[in-house]
Amino acid sequence: MAVSRTVSEARVNKNTNWLNAEGAWLWYLGLIALTWLALSSFMDAGLAWTYVHLFHGAVTFYLMHWTKGSPIAEDQGVWDSHTFWEQLDDEEQGTRNRKFFAVVPLVLFLLATHGSDFRQQPLLLNLVVVVVLLVAKTPAMHGVRLFGINKY
Repeated sequence: MAVSRTVSEARVNKNTNWLNAEGAWLWYLGLIALTWLALSSFMDAGLAWTYVHLFHGAVTFYLMHWTKGSPIAEDQGVWDSHTFWEQLDDEEQGTRNRKFFAVVPLVLFLLATHGSDFRQQPLLLNLVVVVVLLVAKTPAMHGVRLFGINKY
């Protein structure tokens, strides 16, 4: 029996498609937990959540909302003007991946603020980080470059 093959016209973004794989979210959460374990081994557990939150905020802002393009050569520049967040789920809003990546900074903020002594904890800095990350993830900010920063 002959098997006929057709060429798929579906656009698959390999740069973000790995998030649909089984265990991707677990790997991400495990990396956060390992960072907390490493930090809490030599400091207060609550303060460790603060540093995890701040580090997570800085890294994810840079990787998801600042860096544009795709390292995959097969994309042929299709995504060069889009950030990782804009590429996520083929630019569709309100998907499970987008909700997950919006909830994680919020949970880290809650862990950081409720897990440590308020005299040691930089509440304002934690608040700024979570607000910047959540505002950057709103559908209204899709494709927006404030003051022309990171436009090119």
